[in-house]
Amino acid sequence: MQTTKSSAADRAVDELGDAVVALVRTWRGVGRRFTDGSPNAGPHSTLAVLEMARLLGEGEHRLSEIAERRGVDQSVVSRQIGELQQRGLVCRRPDPSDRRASLVRLTPEGHEVLRRSERLRHELLCGALARTPTTDVEAAARLITALAEELQARANELGVLAAPPVLTPEPRPIPERPA
Repeated sequence: MQTTKSSAADRAVDELGDAVVALVRTWRGVGRRFTDGSPNAGPHSTLAVLEMARLLGEGEHRLSEIAERRGVDQSVVSRQIGELQQRGLVCRRPDPSDRRASLVRLTPEGHEVLRRSERLRHELLCGALARTPTTDVEAAARLITALAEELQARANELGVLAAPPVLTPEPRPIPERPA
């Protein structure tokens, strides 16, 4: 994104926007190369599918709920859940309150793949941030979270079709880094 704006604030905003786009593009690229090591892992074994498994966590959820939380169409979630089910990572059962719907949960194997993928993600980020001071990592996390929340709020104010509200992940300890 190139700009002819003269103010330093405008240039900084544009630089941040470019940086976010580059980060998302890189993260997706990493996800395409990720394989979780589970039995029957196919060519679509990506971080996006495992992120969906992360949303499932300990409980049971309807496909529509998962789609809403991920900000994608239910057909995308249905296809991905089908893949996870073929691999033995999730199981479905009819929703007792509405037999037309189903509830999905992780299997024990799904929990193990989720643990491995979270460990890999953590190691990948730790390696990438190894030379970055902890205070900078914490500041970046706060900025990205605040930016996502503010963008969501503004999109809602404008009536723009946007992703569901940002779900703040549980805080995880950040390994010590050089100050």
